[in-house]
Amino acid sequence: MARPVLQLENVSKKFNDGDGRGTIVALQNMDLAIQEGEFVTIIGPSGCGKTTMLRIMAGLTAPSSGRCLYKGKEVSGPSLERGYVFQDPRLFPWLTVLDNVRLAGNKGERFLAKMHLSEFKNAFPHELSGGMAKRVALARALAPEPDVLLLDEPLTNLDLSTRSSLQKELHNIWQQGVTCILVTHDIDEALTLGTRLILLSQRPAVIQHDIVFDLPFPRNLKSEECQHWRQKIVDLTMGVAY
Repeated sequence: MARPVLQLENVSKKFNDGDGRGTIVALQNMDLAIQEGEFVTIIGPSGCGKTTMLRIMAGLTAPSSGRCLYKGKEVSGPSLERGYVFQDPRLFPWLTVLDNVRLAGNKGERFLAKMHLSEFKNAFPHELSGGMAKRVALARALAPEPDVLLLDEPLTNLDLSTRSSLQKELHNIWQQGVTCILVTHDIDEALTLGTRLILLSQRPAVIQHDIVFDLPFPRNLKSEECQHWRQKIVDLTMGVAY
């Protein structure tokens, strides 16, 4: 098997609880290898450490023990090779849409066009809808042309139509060769987009299940196969350790 593009080796992460009484263990002895070209979805209970896991992969947070590797080299900080999309778009309100995207790369107009936002390039963030702001955040993450896209619940709080549209954009991005890792609470979203699903336990998070979906795209969530997988995932999330 080829060398993983991203790898966690025995990674644990502890945080101070904030009042000096002890520590909170978010991740515990986690091992995970992600191959180039996968679309990995990560689900688990609220507060279990999904975002912490993603931030370690991005180099935004250092593990307390163990290590994270990107293409065989230890991650020591953020890199434009690993794009990150936060749950909130985090756009600078005093910059135009185009200037927000150009902060990450000089190909801003090209990626705004990919997100169907060319006519809004001179608009300011407060003039955008929630879905449009999410598209700008995606364009900004893509502007440096990363090999890996790390997505921390970027489609939450959107109406169904906008969410479906952005899911199609993420699928297109993945088809163009970008390895995607998506944190989500939505099993249907994981089934729609993922080639693989990682199910985390309650904190301290460990990987309870690692499932590969051998289902063709586009996926019909009402199909017998998808409904089978959906029920299986629901059943797994009802386990005691979850």
